[in-house]
Amino acid sequence: MNTVSRFLLDFIYPNRCPCCDDFIKWDKLICGKCHKGIDVVYDRVCGKCGKEICICSEKLFYDCAVVPLRYEKLVKEGILSLKRGNNKNFGEYTGKMIASLLSQYNENTGFDAVVPVPMSPYSRSERGYNQAEIIAGEISEALGIPVRDDILYKKDTKSSQHYLKRTERMKNVTAIKINDVDLKGMKLIICDDVITTGSTVNRCAQLLKSAGAGKILLAAAAQSKLR
Repeated sequence: MNTVSRFLLDFIYPNRCPCCDDFIKWDKLICGKCHKGIDVVYDRVCGKCGKEICICSEKLFYDCAVVPLRYEKLVKEGILSLKRGNNKNFGEYTGKMIASLLSQYNENTGFDAVVPVPMSPYSRSERGYNQAEIIAGEISEALGIPVRDDILYKKDTKSSQHYLKRTERMKNVTAIKINDVDLKGMKLIICDDVITTGSTVNRCAQLLKSAGAGKILLAAAAQSKLR
């Protein structure tokens, strides 16, 4: 959202912190207290799989990962506010954080596009937007590469991946499909809000590789333990 739109919107819907719901200035994404209280765990996360408890023993189709946060406490509240469709701030906040890490650690070289994990039409209509696209938009702007939401799609399903067990998750990800595209040699960033088993992003990476994609980096706001 541009600064003029954000300023004008604040008159109708005053800006709130996505983590604690306190009122904040129109040009802020999160309050100072919550910003200081968020624990960045990037250095404790495996750079290959994106998890603190490594899953590299499983067959992964993505090559590396940037996942700065753990899905708990303030981060959980921020992401839930994004998932509920009532506050996009945390998506923009974490997108900027990921872009900064990509630049800081020289992981932003030569990527051709950011590919958000798709939502089913039903889920998108319920929420009003795809939260992965909000995060992807910030990465896109920072790195000067396009968001490609025309590559992957998801068939209608009312099942939320977050609330499914491992076996149910594996079945649900098969609803993700790829359009007829030629991605030969392209370097892509897959973007999502939270990874748990990694099955969703791995399915996306597998499809992208099947269409000829080269290096694939996973960028997600947070990682969580499987319930």
